[in-house]
Amino acid sequence: MAEKDSGLHQQDAIERHRYLEVLHQFTMSQASLTSVDDICWNITKTAIGDLGFVDCVVYLIADDGDVLVQRAAHGEKNPADREILDPIEIPVGTGIVGAVAKTGELQLVNDTRSDPRYILDDDFRCSELAVPILHEGRVVGVLDSEHPEPNFYSEEDVKLFTTIAALASTRLDTALALERLELQARELREAREAAEAASKAKSQFIASVSHDMRTPLTAIIGYAHLLEEGMGDTDERSAWLSAVVANSEYMSAMIGNVLDMAAIESGQLRVSSDLIDIREWMEKLRQLIESRASERGLSLSLIIEKGTPARWTADRAKLDELVMNLLTNAIKYTMEGGVSLSVSASTHEDTPRLHIVVDDTGIGMPSSSLESVFEPFTRVHDTTTHSTIAGTGLGLTIVKSFADLMGGEIDITSTPGKGTRVAVTLPPGKQEFESDVGNSESEKGRSLGDLSVDSVCDPLAGARVLVCEDSDTVSTLLKLILERAGASVSTAENGEEGYALFTQRPNAFDLVITDMQMPKMDGYELMRQIRELGWSGHIVALTAFAASEDETKCRAAGCSHYLTKPIDPASFARSIADVLAG
Repeated sequence: MAEKDSGLHQQDAIERHRYLEVLHQFTMSQASLTSVDDICWNITKTAIGDLGFVDCVVYLIADDGDVLVQRAAHGEKNPADREILDPIEIPVGTGIVGAVAKTGELQLVNDTRSDPRYILDDDFRCSELAVPILHEGRVVGVLDSEHPEPNFYSEEDVKLFTTIAALASTRLDTALALERLELQARELREAREAAEAASKAKSQFIASVSHDMRTPLTAIIGYAHLLEEGMGDTDERSAWLSAVVANSEYMSAMIGNVLDMAAIESGQLRVSSDLIDIREWMEKLRQLIESRASERGLSLSLIIEKGTPARWTADRAKLDELVMNLLTNAIKYTMEGGVSLSVSASTHEDTPRLHIVVDDTGIGMPSSSLESVFEPFTRVHDTTTHSTIAGTGLGLTIVKSFADLMGGEIDITSTPGKGTRVAVTLPPGKQEFESDVGNSESEKGRSLGDLSVDSVCDPLAGARVLVCEDSDTVSTLLKLILERAGASVSTAENGEEGYALFTQRPNAFDLVITDMQMPKMDGYELMRQIRELGWSGHIVALTAFAASEDETKCRAAGCSHYLTKPIDPASFARSIADVLAG
């Protein structure tokens, strides 16, 4: 018996010596480690693995303090070097490991089959030992080991795991702090770089806008002065007037893009649903764009392909702006040749799709530029070679945002020196199919030049309109446009005067057009007071306030229709006629 006891004591001494040697090696190896991963993997390999335990996982509490994350493992959870098989997260307070993290007290479970807290990770094991990794009384993580046999872990094992956790805790806490600091430094660096890039881009944008607005302003002011002084012959005056109009339209489009970009960034864009007559819509686009193409000596082709529905439901304003941006972009970057717009339709998975394709024979873009072409304030062409091409770098950003908002897709292909193709595919809102536009046409479709839209010389003949506008220039312009279209127009320079005119002759007007910001009585109050009289006629809010909440405010005040400045003199009378006809 004495010999047996002596042998056991000798075996225990050998085991203790091995444990001490492993702990010594572990302590020495930890001294040179600084990263969290190095420390955690060193715990599982140098300490746990060399001691002969079959399984161990190091859990660390995440920065949010709510969950435990597996950071290193030994055994079947570690199929390859520094790889954890199917890593899991355990909420603090959940399971045996979570209980240790919550209380800071070790858990020794001799038979997990009788403990409902046991969480099956990979293989079921009967024994579990979970020891907290504590630093100054605060739980940093949990050292967890499992074994297939019940009652496996001894008191010596508990002391050993507790010692390993204690030896690693200070260094691990320091490494975690450094990791957090490095992460914060990286995030700050990335944020600074992003801010610097955004600042640079916006500075370039402001410089570009300043340049591009001063250029047309120079033409507008200069030619306007010449016209005011009565200089030039008939042809010259006609050319100067055309220049004033073209430069004004350019500035209007630029301002519109800037405002749209602001709305996109603030998340204020909403999608409406309008039933669009494809033929009339295309004709309007042709009227708006053909003069720009002809001024540059470019051909312009607008085609409605066979099979295109007669009507399509979409947000008319956004669709107009999307396509106009594509067309003006194509014309701007095309020095010779032409630009074409084609519209067609197809069905994919029982859902109809409208295809809008703009082709040009312009300067094109390298494939490397296509990745950044939708980024705001970005202009990808060679500004040295093509320094005269103006723009803000917002057009395609807005096109992409509008396409996304309407549930569509956009694709660009381009070849330097040969041209660019932009294809937009849109799903319908509430689709209404009617007879095909091209029923009697050839398979290739037909040019819009063959299409005609009924026009009326005096679309407002007999209409009686009250215009309330404090700007004398704008008021005079509206009066001229409406009277040329056949309307009888009365004007007021503020809401108070307009209300007086309305009450003096309550049955004298078919329609009221009012600005919103006026002295004495603004447009909102004017509309409210007119509605309080019980008048149910059309009131059009015509305002420079163009955000979505502005329209909501106008409609709440009593307007039936909402239009924004600047107006398009060529289509304004028709827009008012449509209001009266509605």
